[in-house]
Amino acid sequence: MKMIKAIKKYPEMCLDAIELVKKTDIPDYKFDKIIICGMGASIISGNLLKDLLRNEVPIMIEVSNEYQLPAYVDEKTLVFCMSYSGNTEETLSQFVDAVKRKCKIIVITSDGKLKEWCEKLSIPLIQLPKGYQPRATLPYQFFIMLACLQKFKLINKRKEIEEAIQVLKSIKTEKFKDISLSLKDSYPVIYGFGIFSAVAKRFKDQFNENSKAPARYAVFPELNHNEIVGYQNENLNKNSFVILLRDRDESEKIRLRIETTKELIKDKVKRIKDIFALGKSKLAKMMSLLFIGDCLSYELAVLNKVDPEQTENIAILKKTLKERLGLVKKLEKKLGF
Repeated sequence: MKMIKAIKKYPEMCLDAIELVKKTDIPDYKFDKIIICGMGASIISGNLLKDLLRNEVPIMIEVSNEYQLPAYVDEKTLVFCMSYSGNTEETLSQFVDAVKRKCKIIVITSDGKLKEWCEKLSIPLIQLPKGYQPRATLPYQFFIMLACLQKFKLINKRKEIEEAIQVLKSIKTEKFKDISLSLKDSYPVIYGFGIFSAVAKRFKDQFNENSKAPARYAVFPELNHNEIVGYQNENLNKNSFVILLRDRDESEKIRLRIETTKELIKDKVKRIKDIFALGKSKLAKMMSLLFIGDCLSYELAVLNKVDPEQTENIAILKKTLKERLGLVKKLEKKLGF
């Protein structure tokens, strides 16, 4: 599916994700911590969940984008294993690790070895529709996890979910055209905070993959302890386009940091742009900015005359690793297949 068509389907994906969970037979798992395994958009989904629920749920939520799970993961851990293709080798390796540690596992994938192994081991599988670029399925992955946690009665986000979907439907992308035009031939720098930490990284990643543009991100208040010093070298920052992800309800402490930072760097960069989140709930605000960021990266791809779907360097790297490591066969041996 073409990238822009997929982006415009985000509200539909959120609703569909909830229905997929309702249709899946998931055991009434008991757990005392959650870990999300994945790479790329999958791990962004995990970080979004972590940012959203950090101050709301009494158990630890962490992410893992390595080959092995952290040492604390055990049979009382709920593990979401996510890979759109079902063949991401880091996620496959962590899946095997989770099986060996007798974790409570839920797999989110469209196909591949993950699907095959789940069917052989009778592990709960929520199957995503095929035909998308993996990064375009972020709403599926994020909302599937939300729906699962609702099913376990750990959270109740029904009203927030409804609002988030309505906000997504209401966004007029045309009003952000001027930002896309200004981003042309610039170096995007995205700053977020709190619930917009993973959102800022998603902006960066989408500029990388869709727009084929180098970019970086950082978050308040941490960036005030290191990143701002880099602006003392004016020659290296004159092409930077700084995007600040904002919340009209942000705390006075964060607002003062942002405004002070703007004053410090305004004469050293090409442009600074505030983008304010839409909606009232944290979920709606996060989703509105995610949607805007994805649209901006697509528009920049068009301006850069590049294919937003193609990721040649990633394909080359994966092919090289597959040929040299032969990891899948080693993992299947560990599972006894």
